[in-house]
Amino acid sequence: MRRDNTHYFIYPEYFDKTLKRSEGRRLSIEDSLDNPSILEIRLAAEKLGLNYEIRDSGSYPRQWWNPKGLILVEKKESKLKTIRTLSFEIDKNIKPALEKKRKEVKEAKKKRSSKPSIKMSKKKSKSEFRPKRRR
Repeated sequence: MRRDNTHYFIYPEYFDKTLKRSEGRRLSIEDSLDNPSILEIRLAAEKLGLNYEIRDSGSYPRQWWNPKGLILVEKKESKLKTIRTLSFEIDKNIKPALEKKRKEVKEAKKKRSSKPSIKMSKKKSKSEFRPKRRR
């Protein structure tokens, strides 16, 4: 990837609560998130009015075997302050909204699948399906 002095490279690993600092987490445990995704970071960047670009094929250099993608975010503040702001936005607004949407979809699927059952008539025996012989 080319160097870009107008954007920060933001990886989901920066927000991941399950990682150690030495593995790439940039925030404290209290500010970190469970299983962050590019989608959540993108939604937070949109809500904060930041210009961004998504690269799905990118992977964090310390975990090159695990391509989660990355997002380029326009430089407005320091990188750490931008990451903290994104984390706060995801935790307070984005995650609850996504959970609510998932719950609605799940309920809609459940409602659709619980159709009234139709009673079937008595099964016919094999002899009733056979064509009658002509003599």
